[in-house]
Amino acid sequence: MKWNKKKGSLYEAASAVVLFLFLFVLCIIGMMLPLRKRYSNEEKRELKAFPKFSLGAVLKGSYFQDISEWYQDSYPGKEGWLSLEAKVEGLYGFQGEALYGEGKNVKESIPTEGELAETFSLEKDEEKSSKEKVPVEETLSAADSENQNAETLKKVEKTGEESKESEKNQHFETDAEGNLEIKKADANVELQGETAGSIYLSGKEAFELYYFSEKGVRSYASLLNTVNSLYPNLEITAMMVPNSFGVLLDPKTQEKLASSGMDQAISYTYSLMDKRIHTIDVFSSLYRHRSEYIYFRTDHHWTQLGAYYAYVEYCKVRGIKALALESFSKAEYDGFYGTFYFYMNRPEALKANPDSVIAYTGAVNDMHFQSADGKEGDAKLINDASNMLPGNKYNCFMLGDHPYVEVHNEKGNGNLLVIKDSYANAFVPFLAQDYRNIYVVDYRHYEKKLPELIRDKEIGEIVFVNNVMGIGESQSKKMLSLFQG
Repeated sequence: MKWNKKKGSLYEAASAVVLFLFLFVLCIIGMMLPLRKRYSNEEKRELKAFPKFSLGAVLKGSYFQDISEWYQDSYPGKEGWLSLEAKVEGLYGFQGEALYGEGKNVKESIPTEGELAETFSLEKDEEKSSKEKVPVEETLSAADSENQNAETLKKVEKTGEESKESEKNQHFETDAEGNLEIKKADANVELQGETAGSIYLSGKEAFELYYFSEKGVRSYASLLNTVNSLYPNLEITAMMVPNSFGVLLDPKTQEKLASSGMDQAISYTYSLMDKRIHTIDVFSSLYRHRSEYIYFRTDHHWTQLGAYYAYVEYCKVRGIKALALESFSKAEYDGFYGTFYFYMNRPEALKANPDSVIAYTGAVNDMHFQSADGKEGDAKLINDASNMLPGNKYNCFMLGDHPYVEVHNEKGNGNLLVIKDSYANAFVPFLAQDYRNIYVVDYRHYEKKLPELIRDKEIGEIVFVNNVMGIGESQSKKMLSLFQG
């Protein structure tokens, strides 16, 4: 008996030593700075950097918290550990529904229509020398207009600052640095799966929850009305693109998730815009084709097939004869895992059902771009994604997000300015077949001013292509600032 106790004690001691050595090795690996990556291709974002020393941060306790977050976020081989975690969770059995992410979001009711959104008064570039302002109302005196201009610009800046924190990580989109931003959802939803969050996993596909914001959509409508007022001789078009949650998910499930009706939100936003602004009903078109592969399962973007149906609607409104899809050459690139997949730590349900990037190449496929670091280069509108990383295959379209892109077509007509987010990357290649010159500005990256570009390039039309998750006060303020000459 004594021998057995002694043997057991030795076994426990040996196990403790082995465990200690294992944890010690992991700790040493974690402290090896050369092994730590600064950017995650899988998660498509910058990883936490080691915090700079600050006495104030030490006294507040945030400095050591930042070190802990850095240690965890950029740990060597983190992707492998996350994959292992997902496999272990997959052994739990069928989980039905699940939500990922945390946060609270109050559901707002959506009006059927409203008064026109406010029009701001901005100074055009060519008016700087004379200090003449574009009036909000023709009845305003020059002095009143000047005062209102200062007040409204101050209001825009204040609104942007106030909303910056509240909108930080409020939608699933990439910012100017390519980092992910996550919209937060209601934390009190009762479902069969896990606690509520921002990304809803149902079977083999994921969806991002949508929550209507009166302030957000009114700010966006004000942006369009302001640009329309600044350039009365240009054709202004608004194209709000719904995400897969609003189009594909059953309305009853949306209601259960306490989300907002995306079609109602888009219609209401359009009602706030001046009647002279062209509005594209993308939602209805995509809803008619919801049984087709118009959205990715593992990513927050639409497929190029979805973008094509939006192109057809755009052409109807703008009086253009849309090209048949059969006139484009088709290529397919398998093995795409998008932002949802990596954000949710690679769930097995999505891993077993990767997406395919199906691209359509037209006769016009060349583009000239300026990168974020100021360099220029030539590329294709549709690029070969065969050798792209699984998480980067959406870069097949326009080679990703660039601050500025030019596309020229000698057989086309008109000069078009596209102000966009990443949803437009799959859309612009279709427009390139119709317009003589297209100038594409990604407002998240672009640092110059638009009045000079509009004048020098003799722009005749402007189209705003924005997905509904990227429309808010701070985003509208950013776009509006580009028109300040």
